[in-house]
Amino acid sequence: MSNKMAHLHFSYLQTALFLTIFALFIGCKPKEVDTLELSEEYYTGGKNGTAFINGSMSYEQQASAVSDGIAFLKGEKLFEGRFVEGNGTTPFSGLGPVYIRSSCKDCHPGYGHGRRMDRYNADDYGNGYLLVIYDDEGKLCPQFTGMPQTRATYPFLPPIQESGIHITWHQYVDEFGNQYPDGETYSLIYPIVTIDREAILPELRPDNYHVAVEATIGIYGTGLLDAIPESALIAEHSSQQSRGYCQGMSELPYAADENGNMKVGRYTYGCTRSTLQNGPGANALWNITNVIRPDRRYHYITTAYAQAMANNSNVQQVLGWSRDSIYNYLMSTNLSPEMSMKDFDDFMVWHRGLAVPAARNLDDPVVQTGKSLFYSMGCTACHKPSWITGNDPHLAQYSNQKIWPYTDLLRHNLAMYEPGLRANCRTIPLWGRGLSKVCTGYDEHLHDMRARTYEEAILWHGGEAAASRDKFRHLSKDQRKAVVKFLEAI
Repeated sequence: MSNKMAHLHFSYLQTALFLTIFALFIGCKPKEVDTLELSEEYYTGGKNGTAFINGSMSYEQQASAVSDGIAFLKGEKLFEGRFVEGNGTTPFSGLGPVYIRSSCKDCHPGYGHGRRMDRYNADDYGNGYLLVIYDDEGKLCPQFTGMPQTRATYPFLPPIQESGIHITWHQYVDEFGNQYPDGETYSLIYPIVTIDREAILPELRPDNYHVAVEATIGIYGTGLLDAIPESALIAEHSSQQSRGYCQGMSELPYAADENGNMKVGRYTYGCTRSTLQNGPGANALWNITNVIRPDRRYHYITTAYAQAMANNSNVQQVLGWSRDSIYNYLMSTNLSPEMSMKDFDDFMVWHRGLAVPAARNLDDPVVQTGKSLFYSMGCTACHKPSWITGNDPHLAQYSNQKIWPYTDLLRHNLAMYEPGLRANCRTIPLWGRGLSKVCTGYDEHLHDMRARTYEEAILWHGGEAAASRDKFRHLSKDQRKAVVKFLEAI
């Protein structure tokens, strides 16, 4: 049977299976089924980074580029496991002294993005929200870590008590009265997040502060995004500016890579991480759990918190340590590793090697109509359809692949109402998002998951994307549905 059979539509697979069984039944050689080669757009992650699995595990597949399948599976175990208290001498121990979650999968249900929540509770499965606490000038409050912790191991205290965090959802009426020109109405909502002052450790309470939440995003395909050459990002930013985009972000954001070299940021909503090896996943395995590893022999903690715990009489009594001993432990940069470097390396093999789900139904006439509209509305100005990867030093078979993430990896101002700190937000990759409901059970969008549907996500696009949004608003109902169907297909 032809090797191409693995990449055919399900209907073709059914036909091939029937012919094979029939041929075996009558005792003759199976006849090869004539098929058409799929177009390149079906290979969203290129020929070596695409998985043709259409179901609840679509986000969890190993790319064919990965040669070490054992390391991939070991890394997957670290992602799915739950860390516990201890000194690192037993598997998954080392949690704390303060932390945000005890398992990566809590924030990434089904390996996808976090869900929209009505409360902040780390025990809620799928709660991918991370807190952002900032001052009147938009700067992060320095007494908290960049991602503030809400859990602690005894006798330490959490910087913030989760019971004092409140998320309320409010209705928003846009300048069009939440109505399309054809008369159909729609609904928009946004979150307001507050933290009771009493819920904050007294020594850490800021004079003035604001709070927002940002949800985790999907993790498949991030290794392929890492393989895009930095020169291509710089060229794209220059091209965008010449066309009137990225006007509020004239300078590209730079961030240190794993060796301390400054590179163009491409990860997180704010493009604050430049390479996958020092990216959100590599950091989260450490700072979400505070599990110490050989390359991070210190806690993800602030000086203000260390001082507060060192001065706490109960902490002193339970540990039997002096104030200076507690402070020195919390601020030490030479702690004993609780995770081996081999475990971390395996985790990165898995992280880098997650394939992208193949596109689906691109030959459907409605999907084709939606694609034509998506392009003609100017959406691809920011949701750049494809890139060519460079020479990847980590996974050689990721090199020189044409991939279809539908993102420019740049920040844009969408002028969303009450956006929190994230007024300028990286364009979210669209590849595979149409399978979110199947894989995670949820289907929200944007940085705080305020958009309950693709349609709402488009309607929130103001600022640099206002012209494209307005073109969408003036489409017919059937045309709007076609655009959504295209987004679900890629």
